[in-house]
Amino acid sequence: MNLYLACGLTHVPRTDFDAYVSFIEDLAAALSVGSIKDVRYALKDSDPQLAERPRNEQAHLCYIWDRALIEWADLVVADATYPSIGLGIELQIAAAREIPVVLSFQRTERHRAAEVRYRAPDGSSHELQIGEGYVSLMALGLPSLCSVVPYETADEGLSRVPIAVQDVVTARNMRVMDE
Repeated sequence: MNLYLACGLTHVPRTDFDAYVSFIEDLAAALSVGSIKDVRYALKDSDPQLAERPRNEQAHLCYIWDRALIEWADLVVADATYPSIGLGIELQIAAAREIPVVLSFQRTERHRAAEVRYRAPDGSSHELQIGEGYVSLMALGLPSLCSVVPYETADEGLSRVPIAVQDVVTARNMRVMDE
C-alpha cells in the first residue's frame, strides 16, 4: 500500500518550522511499516526537486507533482496542524478520487482558532462555524475521511497516527476479503 503524507507548510511559524519538519519526517518513518510499502511527502518528493527548477515553472510543477503524489497513493495521511490552501486542495483531490484520508492535528490551545461573532448582511448576529477551532468543518466533512486523530505532543502523534493508519488498512483489507 502506498501512502502520501500531506501537511501545510507555508504558514508554519518560522520559530516552529524545524520542529514541525522533524515531526513530519519522523511520522513518515513511523508510517513505513507493515503493509505500507512506500511513504511519500512533499518535503522529500517534490519540494527539493522544485527548488532546482526555474521560478516561473515552480507553481505549475508543484500542482502537477503533488497531485500525482496523491493520485499514486492508496491512503492519504493529512496533518492539519497548520492551515493551508494547498493541503485543502490535496484533501479535495483525495476525496474526488475516493482515496481514504486519516486526518491528524496537534490539539493545543496554541493551535486553536478563537471563536468569533459576525454580522450577516441582514444584520443578524452569528458565530463563525469553526467547529472546535482546529480543523475546518469542511475538511472534517470529507466523504473519504476515515479517521480523525488529535494529539497533544509530537510523541503522542507519532504513536497515535500509525495506529489509526493500521486500523484503516485492516478495515480496508477486511472489506476486500468480504467482496
